[in-house]
Amino acid sequence: MYKKFLIISTFFILISCSDGFTKLEDRVKTQAKKIGVEMSFFEVKKEALYIQQWSKDDAFIDEINEFKKLDKENFPGKGKILFTGSSSIRFWDSLNEDMKPLEVLNRGFGGAQISHVIYHFEDIVKPYNPKAIVFFCGTNDLTALKTPEETLKDFKKFLNLVRNEFGNIKVYVIGIKPTVDRLYLDKEERIFNSSIKLLASDDAYLEYINIWDPMLNQDGTRMPELFIEDGLHMNKKGYEVWTKKVRESLGKDFNL
Repeated sequence: MYKKFLIISTFFILISCSDGFTKLEDRVKTQAKKIGVEMSFFEVKKEALYIQQWSKDDAFIDEINEFKKLDKENFPGKGKILFTGSSSIRFWDSLNEDMKPLEVLNRGFGGAQISHVIYHFEDIVKPYNPKAIVFFCGTNDLTALKTPEETLKDFKKFLNLVRNEFGNIKVYVIGIKPTVDRLYLDKEERIFNSSIKLLASDDAYLEYINIWDPMLNQDGTRMPELFIEDGLHMNKKGYEVWTKKVRESLGKDFNL
């Protein structure tokens, strides 16, 4: 038992040597203090290690390889409206039906952060030469303890890739949704959404889709009935809200 403890202790000490990991530990501690959670020495390091692994560029390589395999077997074609980002896009099983008669392609994956979409741009964005992009990502970045400013900076990197590759195609950004599970990130989520909205106000080819307000009760509280049991991912009712708002935005440009 002591030997096992010693091995684990040595492992955590070794990974703690880098400045990046130390800064991540500090963020874990700050977040824990903010939400009133006490964390032990090992719990802090375990959480920091989890976030570090989650944030690696190739964390979702298996899902990306599956997309590439599907494309090789039956390429979906070019010129569609590409939906990409994290799991709320990935789990949008009714997307094709919900967006009819528009032709759409779903390339959402895992618990993606914006940096993951950037890293895999050549595989899940570029090949399809989309006529427009609907993008949902950023909530996982904040959960991984990136600041709203850092998350916005990554979004700008993604937008620059789009502009450099496709010129002035329209990018529609679905704002972060008010989940039940991530109430503790309320301030950060609102800041990010406001930043995207402001960015879009000066860019005719960027549109912010506000799904925050439609997913709140009249008293401003969050709506658990829009989510599955985890309080994070949406059920049919949640996607009905998204469908309405996204179709409204796309409809102005594509005559829905």
